[in-house]
Amino acid sequence: MAVDKLFKKQVIEDWQLAFPQLTKFSQDKIYKTVGPVVMGIELVKLPYTDEYRPHFVIYPLWKEGIAKTLDIPIVLMQYYNDKRLQLNIAYDRHSTILHEAVELIIKQTPISFTGDIMLEDLLSVLNDYSKIPPLSAAPNSFSQASLWADKLKIALYISKDRAKRLLDEIEKKQWDQKSFHNRNITIQSWLTSLNEIISNRADLIKQIEINKQDKKIAKLASSELVP
Repeated sequence: MAVDKLFKKQVIEDWQLAFPQLTKFSQDKIYKTVGPVVMGIELVKLPYTDEYRPHFVIYPLWKEGIAKTLDIPIVLMQYYNDKRLQLNIAYDRHSTILHEAVELIIKQTPISFTGDIMLEDLLSVLNDYSKIPPLSAAPNSFSQASLWADKLKIALYISKDRAKRLLDEIEKKQWDQKSFHNRNITIQSWLTSLNEIISNRADLIKQIEINKQDKKIAKLASSELVP
């Protein structure tokens, strides 16, 4: 079937009704803010098909400007059907299998969309994410280090003390020097930058608040990250 804009609008509205804790952001995205992050569900249109695939996403709110904030997710997780295959949904079967798909997503989403979220629960989501491919294939890589840096910034939203404890863990790890050098970064300069981020916590909080005031972000449902 040819998927027109009117039908795609109905699809995203159906998903928003299924997850009233989230707010429609665009014709294929429903989000909410949780403290320093945006999280929700994205419906990714599959190329050369009339199918889409739901994903769970988390984006940082501390980057400069909304374009950068919603450019690359911290977490991008697929959902699976009962046969452990990727959950692909044909648009012409959307209404038929929506309820089944929603049930699968509720079971597989690693954190609740309802209410405030505990810091340690959110950090646990990132820990688990680091253990699945492709990140799990390179446990000491710069990609893993970047995820640890995101964890540190999330913790810093709560307190310097929690961020410093994470930094202690980061400093004890045996990072892959080659993966840093491939990006023209030294491990020591990266660690120094993390120390500076902690020292300048007010700057991170300020940028988060600036991004939350963007008109598209401000309309989203919100809850808080709590210690």
